[in-house]
Amino acid sequence: MLEALILDYGNVLSHPQREDCFETMVAQVGAPRNDFRDAYWQHRQQYDAGLPAAEYWRRVLETLGESSRALEPGHTIDRLIEADVASWTKYREEMWGLARSFRSGGGRTAFLSNGVPEAMARIRAERPLERWFDVVVVSCEVGVAKPDPLIYQICLARLGVEPNHALFVDDRLENIDAAARLGIRTFHFASDDPMRRLIEAVRSLSE
Repeated sequence: MLEALILDYGNVLSHPQREDCFETMVAQVGAPRNDFRDAYWQHRQQYDAGLPAAEYWRRVLETLGESSRALEPGHTIDRLIEADVASWTKYREEMWGLARSFRSGGGRTAFLSNGVPEAMARIRAERPLERWFDVVVVSCEVGVAKPDPLIYQICLARLGVEPNHALFVDDRLENIDAAARLGIRTFHFASDDPMRRLIEAVRSLSE
C-alpha cells in the first residue's frame, strides 16, 4: 500500500518557469538569451545547496564574461532575485489539491525540492506548507540537493516510511533515477497529460 506521496516543487507543484520573468533577467544582464540560460543553470545546484544569492549571481555574471554588459544602469542583484523568484511562483493548483486529498485520506505527504531561500520565503508566505505537507525538505535548508541520495533519505526518515511505500514525483529524470535506486517508487511528471496519469497511479497504488 502507498503510505506517502513525495512531491517536487518546480514544474510539479508549480507551472514551468515563467518566460516573461526569465526575459526580464536576460534584459537586466544584457547577455544573449542562450548564454544566460547556460550560466543560470550552471551554478544553480550550488545555489540550491546553500550558496548565498549574491555569490550565485556573481558567478553567473562572471561566467557570462564579455557576453554580458554586467548589470544595466539602475539594475541590481536584488532585481534579479525578484524576477527569479517570480518566475517560479505560479502554482499548479490541481497538484496542491492532490496533496490535500491524499493527506485527508490518511496518507503522509512531503514537499521535497531543490530550492533557494528567497523563493522559499515567498512560497511559505503565500502557501503555509504545513497545511498540505507533513514533511518539508528543501535543499538550501539541509545543505544537500537532489539527486544526492542523502536528501531522499532525510525525507524518508522524517516521514517514517519505508522506500517502497512512498511515491516520489519529479519532472527531472536524474532525480527520478536517484530515488529509484533507493527503492522509492517514482513517477516522472512529464510528457502527455501527466496530471491525469499521476492521479490514476496514486489511485491504483492506494487500492
